This record gives sequence, C-alpha cells and structure tokens, in this order.
Amino acid sequence: MKKTHFLFFTALVFVALSCKKGEKIGNGAPETIITPKAINLSGEQRLKSTVRLSWFGLDSDGYIEGYEYSKDEKNWNYTTNTDSTFVFIIEAGQDTADINFWVRAIDNDGNTDPTPAKLTVPIKNTPPNITLNKTLSTSDTALLVATVFWEADDPDGADNLKGYEIKINDGAWFDLPKNLDNISITPSNPEANGATGANIYSTSDKKLGEIGGLIMEDTNSIFIRSYDLSLSYSELDTLSGLYFKGKKSDLLVIGGDRDRNNFYKGRLANVYTQFDYIDYTANDGASQPTFWNPTFTLMALQYDKLFIYSDKTTYPNDNTKKESLILEAAAESVQEFIDQGKKAFIIGYFENPLDSNSNLFPLLNIARIDNSSKALLLEPFPNTLTSKEAGYPDLGTISFPSTASPFEKTSDVIEIYAGRFDGTSGYNGPTTVGIKKQNEANGNTYQVYIAASMADMNADYSKVDSLFNHVLNVEFDW
Repeated sequence: MKKTHFLFFTALVFVALSCKKGEKIGNGAPETIITPKAINLSGEQRLKSTVRLSWFGLDSDGYIEGYEYSKDEKNWNYTTNTDSTFVFIIEAGQDTADINFWVRAIDNDGNTDPTPAKLTVPIKNTPPNITLNKTLSTSDTALLVATVFWEADDPDGADNLKGYEIKINDGAWFDLPKNLDNISITPSNPEANGATGANIYSTSDKKLGEIGGLIMEDTNSIFIRSYDLSLSYSELDTLSGLYFKGKKSDLLVIGGDRDRNNFYKGRLANVYTQFDYIDYTANDGASQPTFWNPTFTLMALQYDKLFIYSDKTTYPNDNTKKESLILEAAAESVQEFIDQGKKAFIIGYFENPLDSNSNLFPLLNIARIDNSSKALLLEPFPNTLTSKEAGYPDLGTISFPSTASPFEKTSDVIEIYAGRFDGTSGYNGPTTVGIKKQNEANGNTYQVYIAASMADMNADYSKVDSLFNHVLNVEFDW
C-alpha cells in the first residue's frame, strides 16, 4: 500500500447492498461489512484524526432499514447513511492511537446484526496551525485599543480544531472560542502608566473576560496559539513592539481634514487644556482602523466627549477596499458612542449630492439635501453663518468658500446655524448648516453638528474659539 494521508476511504465496489423487497424466505439476522475490512498503516503512514468510513449490509430474507455505529460497542447511534466522517479524539498528551469502530445493520424486521463489523483505525494527530494577520491587526501604536486578527486551520480537519489561547507579555494564557478570528484588547485602567489588566472583547459590546500582563505607555508582545481536541498546540505566533498609549483627557479628537488639522488643534488648545488626538488622514488614510467597529468604537467609549471633523476627501480602507469620507467610515461607531450616553461634536461637509444610502443621514439628522447645493459658495459677511441659538456666535468669512453643505434637518433637532449663500447661484434650497440634539427628559445637549469648515470662518477666529468653548465646556458640561 502506498503511503497516504487521505482523510477518507470508500469501497471500490458495493454489491448486494440489499435484497429487493418481496416475499421473504425466513427471518435471519443481517450481516454488516465495513470497507475496507482492515487498515494496515503504521508510523507516519497513519491516518489523520478526521476519517471518512463506509459500510453496507446484507440481508438474505429482506432488506436493510438502517445501521447503528459505535466507538465503544456500548453506545450506539442510528443512521440510514452508508458512510460518514468521524473525528476521533486521541488522549491528551498522545499523538497516536488505535481507535476501534463498530457498525451493525438493522433489517426490515428489526433484526440487528449480532456480530457487528469492527474496524481498527490507526490515527496520528497533527498539531493545528495559526498565523496572525499582521496586515489587519493593530501595529506599532495603539491608543487604548488593539485589535488582533488571525487565521487558523487543522491538518486533521476543521472539526478537530478546538480553540485558541492568547496572552500578553508574561501574563497568563486566556482561552478563546473556536468561532473567533479576531479580538480587541483594552486596558482595565485606561489612565494607567505601567502594568495593568486588560479586557478582551469579541465585539464592541461583548466582553469575554480579563487578563493580566499589559503595560501602558510601553511596548508589548501578544502571543497566540491554537489547540485541537487532543490538546495538541500549534507553534506560537507573536505580535511584538505594540506600544499602548493611555488616556490623558476626557476628550477624544479625531482629525479628518488633512489640510486643516493644525488649525483645529490650535483652536482647540485655546479652550481645552488637554485632549487626546489621532490624525486619520495621515499617509493617505493608512492610519485609520481597518475595522472601525470594534476598534474605534471601543476606543471612543473610553471618553466622555468626542470631537470629530472631516472634509470632503475620501480615503481607502484596507478591509472594505472602498473609499469613503472619514465621517462615513466612523458613522456607525459615533452613533454607538452617542447611544451609550456620550457627547459628540461633529464638523463636516461633503460633495453633494450625498449618496441617498449614506449612513450620514441618520447620524447627522439630515432629512434632505438639495442637489443644487453642489459647490455652493458662502458669501463674505460677518454673519455668514447666522446664529439661531443663544451661546452660538455669528461666524463670518472674508472669501467665497465652497466648504459648506446646507441641508434640511429632521424635526427632532434644533437649528443653531443658517448659512448665507451666493445669491447669484439661484439656490432656493434649505440653508441649515448647524444643529444640536438634546435629551427630551432633561434638556442636555449631547450632539452638535456643523456642516461647514471652521477654517474658512476667517473674519474673526476668536468667534470660532467661542463656539468650541460653548459646545465643549458649556453644552457638554453635564
């Protein structure tokens, strides 16, 4: 017999599977045959632990109704099939075993073969494999959250793979279920500087447990391995040099306007002494999360306030292979952030017409956008953006910027700004460019959205500072 590691056997020929239904000449018991009748393999030639076996029955005075098979000749399982795939478990700590397997036929009179067919299956367990996907996994630096992706398989078959274990640095191993291919890690104490525990999440709202070993404000190594039903472990794979940054403020700022990031950071610094900042436009968007949810969602939820701003530039995503606005990529996460009782300040404009299926409509409380607003120019007035609510200063421009996206708001929000647009364009659509959303029960403002670039409100930048101060330190002071 040639050396082989095939996973299954089938009979070359099935003959006399059963007699035709008809007049019976007696009431004898059926006979059962397993194909092949013997497996003469040893050493490295043994089968993998996932094996396909075949059988058939003969009955001289009737026909075969079904079969029962057993792995211990005590507990029997009924089937009408004449073949099946079995995963044989080798005792933990062993890599080879001789597994006994029995099959007995049952005829149409309920008679069972009194001498079941027996086959000894020589098997050898092969350790599973696992490889970290370092393209999708967080690398280099993580602000509060790292998401780790992997790919795993078992040469003995997918059913033989039991699960995974992960650990951080010198911490203990943590068991992960077989159905996962990624997890997210957050610090138990987001403000820690040094050793702390870590939370393990499978999704942004499903925490699997906690482990130790994480070191904040330092580099970390994450180890992963897979194991099979015989508790045979794969070789380790490692994600090393992962720097975990901690939380320094209650405000997270997301930069999404490549040419104006420094402007926003500078204006914010005038009214908010400290904030945590990430530029997701860097390297043509390469620094944005591969999967915004759960990575960005879990990170944002560590904060009380979020300020995210974006222009109309689109960026590619390594996961979806599509290009989208930073705001569109973040929309689902920002909505969950708001739904969890947090406060979001959003600035963003886009190239009209916005796709009717865009997730920005529900997030930004937009009921309708007039298609004729494409490339609409704001007029240079001290009150180009006219305040509709106390506390919100008029904002002006000295140029004709096309960096505003007027819209018709939904009925459940309050207008805070209307734009004054170039009268020569003949535009007669909605002029709302700013709204706020409040809690109906207590009147607390938890969302502010302005659809215009603040960098172009250059008539008096101190008014922009006043706006930022009012939103972040007054409206969101609850």
